[in-house]
Amino acid sequence: MANNENLPAWFWWAVIGGGIAILLLIILLPISFSYLDYYHYGFLRRHSTGRVKLDRVYEGGRYLVGPDHHFKKFKATAHNVNFNRISVFTTDNLEVHLTITFQFFLIKEDLPLLHTAYDIYYEPIIVSNAKEAIISTCSRFDTDEFINDREKIWREIYLGVKRQLGGSCCIPKCKLNCKNCPIHEQCVVACKPREKDCTKEEKGFFAEVRYLQLHDIDVPERVMERRLLGLVRDLEKEREEYINQEALVKKQTDILVNQYRNNATQSVAFSDAQAQLKRERAKADALKRVEIARIEGLTSMCSTLGIQEPKHISTLQYLRTLKDSSDNIKYSIDFSHAIAQQQQQQKLPAAA
Repeated sequence: MANNENLPAWFWWAVIGGGIAILLLIILLPISFSYLDYYHYGFLRRHSTGRVKLDRVYEGGRYLVGPDHHFKKFKATAHNVNFNRISVFTTDNLEVHLTITFQFFLIKEDLPLLHTAYDIYYEPIIVSNAKEAIISTCSRFDTDEFINDREKIWREIYLGVKRQLGGSCCIPKCKLNCKNCPIHEQCVVACKPREKDCTKEEKGFFAEVRYLQLHDIDVPERVMERRLLGLVRDLEKEREEYINQEALVKKQTDILVNQYRNNATQSVAFSDAQAQLKRERAKADALKRVEIARIEGLTSMCSTLGIQEPKHISTLQYLRTLKDSSDNIKYSIDFSHAIAQQQQQQKLPAAA
């Protein structure tokens, strides 16, 4: 006890000060840390003055920022926007209702500009401008395109909203001339590279649209009735065309059948004529050979019988012709008459 009473006063003050410092450290150190979840961006904000430091954008993590600072948070993940039956007008002055959902992300590099322009109240402004972009884009198409070319409508709406919210500057880390990349990774056509000092006005609303879903396309009932009537007429027209084609094919088939029949008839007639010609030629050749044989036989006969006089030859030929012309002719030789004729012929020279 005596030793404690003899300690100098500064020692006690040092002990008290150290105790107070340790106490302050125990109290202030935990409240000097601030946390950001992975789905938040943040700026440092001073409690006492409310001033926000925009020189750095913080991402998810734990930071020692002091007891007088905390984070002013912005959403780092997707903002989901849904338009249920938004009304748009087509080029043919008809109202079409669309149900569209899209997701946009805040551009980290442009977050200080977003804070300066809209603070934390940016979402209604972005949504209203996206709606205007949808209405403006859809006004370039007619009702038939909404019905027939859904892919084209979706693509144009997506690009229209993307240009409206992202501006004319290229989105950070987008890919140029990459046709096989997903559409949200591709740079918008003719966008201005950020390296060329894009102005604040050229950056749109500092948001990147990555995904867009086109759900229902509600076309007016009268348009569907008109389209159905048009389809019925097209089917009737197509039916008439098929009927006409059927009649034409039948007519062409009949023509081909008649041609084949005519060709067959001509072929048969030609074959008959050729056969008849060959038969006639064969008959003529046969007659010619018979006559040649007859002449040769007559010549041989006359030579054998010693007949040389033309009249005798003619007589012999006549007799043969008579024999060939009828089987009823009978031949006989009158020797008495022949001897008398021969004696008469012998007397005539003697008298002379």
